[in-house]
Amino acid sequence: MGIRFQETLYGDEVFQGFTADELLFEGATPYQKVQIFATKRWGKVLVLDGIVQTTEKDEFVYHEMLTHVPLFACAAPKRAMIVGGGDGGILREVLKHPIDHVDMVEIDRTVVDYCITHMPTLNNAGGIYKDPRVDLVIEDAFEFIKREKHKYDVIMVDSTDPVGAGEVLFSRTFYDLCRSALNPGGVLALQNGVIILQPHESRQSMQLLRDLGLKARCYGIAVPTYYGGNMMLGLASDSLAALQPDLPTLQARFTAANFSTVHYTPELHCASFVLPRWQQEITGGLA
Repeated sequence: MGIRFQETLYGDEVFQGFTADELLFEGATPYQKVQIFATKRWGKVLVLDGIVQTTEKDEFVYHEMLTHVPLFACAAPKRAMIVGGGDGGILREVLKHPIDHVDMVEIDRTVVDYCITHMPTLNNAGGIYKDPRVDLVIEDAFEFIKREKHKYDVIMVDSTDPVGAGEVLFSRTFYDLCRSALNPGGVLALQNGVIILQPHESRQSMQLLRDLGLKARCYGIAVPTYYGGNMMLGLASDSLAALQPDLPTLQARFTAANFSTVHYTPELHCASFVLPRWQQEITGGLA
């Protein structure tokens, strides 16, 4: 029968699960419980604290859209930061761009190491960390940003849900640190949860970012292994232009970048900002 897994994100209301052939890794770190399963349908699956984080089958949707949307929203980004992202998928996509430098700040070394071992397609078997443009920092990103005071063109927050170690990454204080770390015209991108089940995440983050003087809006993606339908990703900047995608501009930037994608296209970039009315009401539209 295999190993049966049921997600615990919504407490007693268990909505999703899967059957795994093998538990490849299980361990408790100072920050979270880490599990990696092998399945027939989803490939390798990373689970943190009982919540599915990513699968080999559909990881490209989330990773491409959280990376290429903010990077192509900027005219010529040179310095980037990834908050979290221990599986390596975001960094893999960032390195397709002509970036000069990227800081990847991940709190849990265990996630990095075991994803290299068991989920090598997400991180080129660890090869992404050998790129001279990359500085992998194992530290709490909150403390790193506060201390280092580096400036970035793009910051991508690849966080867990706002529980445990990830809770601070949804706070006004953290967003203010990110705002201070952005260059003029820079873009902050973040995950905002599945909107029909977690409407408070996108509503609160958009309001906090606007209260800090940034322009902010959400765009939608659909990842099959995140239960509940459309997931919201957020974008914030002091530049309104970065949040109003222009198709000819995006097509020119994508052509100049000269790399292939599985999911992202300039057309999809534009379309992902077209939200149903009820989602606009939750997220506040463009403000």
